[in-house]
Amino acid sequence: MQELTFTRVELYGLVWEKSLNDLSEQLEVTQQQLKDVCQEYNIPLPDRGHWTKVRFNKEITKTPLAKVENRNIKINLATDSKKFKTDYHKRAYELEQQSNLNFKVPKRIVQYHPTIRKSKKLLEQLDEGKDVGFWELSQEHEILPIHTDIKMRSRAFRFMNTLILAIEAMNGKIIFEYSRCHIQMFGQKTEINLRQKYHRIREKDKSGWSRESWEKRDKLEFQAGPSFNQKNWIDRKTIRLEEYLPQIVAWVEKDCKYWHDLRAQQAEQKRRREQELIKEKENLKKIAEEKSKMCQLISDSENWYKAKQIRDYLSAYEKKVKLDRSNFNKENQVYLNWANQKADWLDPLTEFEDPILGKSDLE
Repeated sequence: MQELTFTRVELYGLVWEKSLNDLSEQLEVTQQQLKDVCQEYNIPLPDRGHWTKVRFNKEITKTPLAKVENRNIKINLATDSKKFKTDYHKRAYELEQQSNLNFKVPKRIVQYHPTIRKSKKLLEQLDEGKDVGFWELSQEHEILPIHTDIKMRSRAFRFMNTLILAIEAMNGKIIFEYSRCHIQMFGQKTEINLRQKYHRIREKDKSGWSRESWEKRDKLEFQAGPSFNQKNWIDRKTIRLEEYLPQIVAWVEKDCKYWHDLRAQQAEQKRRREQELIKEKENLKKIAEEKSKMCQLISDSENWYKAKQIRDYLSAYEKKVKLDRSNFNKENQVYLNWANQKADWLDPLTEFEDPILGKSDLE
């Protein structure tokens, strides 16, 4: 079978080189599949009558290929031409094509996975009828959530064994936390559970009162995700649970990837908020420093002016007392010396430290 992966430019060249009929036979796909892929990736197709013009060597007009952001995108006709319900259904199909993954559940397994072997022994203890339930047992031991009767347990083990091997092949693993079992991928975890399906039966007695009872069914149900966003797969008339394995793995991968991306986005938002908070604190610090400098400037200018007034006053005072020599005495000189020192202490341009008040800059 011919390679079915192309770039947009390569596929554009093919659909303008050959008719869809010839190209579909060459690539072993339908014409409708080719049309769907070209429409999805915005690849123009020749108009009706184009190949007739080519046959008779008439002039043709070739629609140019529109530019897109991702020029190197790869188009796989085997997958891109198929119609899938959701992206995870498409991912399930892609996983099935990978050679390193085996989703086929064997009818018999000689060597179980260690986690299966451990859970098998623990479930056998429950079957012995000891006064302990599954929940109590899971408090002390790592046990897979397999809730079936003995009749269906072999099938459940084989199913879980195949699932665990597929998960590990995709770099995932099984982990146990708080008495619950999870699949971990991308550093995130999704809770899982495998149980035997029960059917609820409602009955009414003669007086009209209804009562409910539960009857075991020969069906397995697999559940993934928390209770508020749980996805389940169950045996149907036309499809068994084992056939859902690619979808189960694809859904778990999608769920873990979603939480991984969300946590990364939240971490990035937190980092940005912290950076913004640091910048805001730095700005507030600069504003506070600027206000402090401004207040100091105003204070210094006021103190300088006050010191100047004091000196002018002392100069006038000294002149007055010296005019009247009889009034000028030692006490006047002591006062003048003291007052000049206080003016020097108050003046921010003078480095003076008062023995009582301290430095002149009022720190």
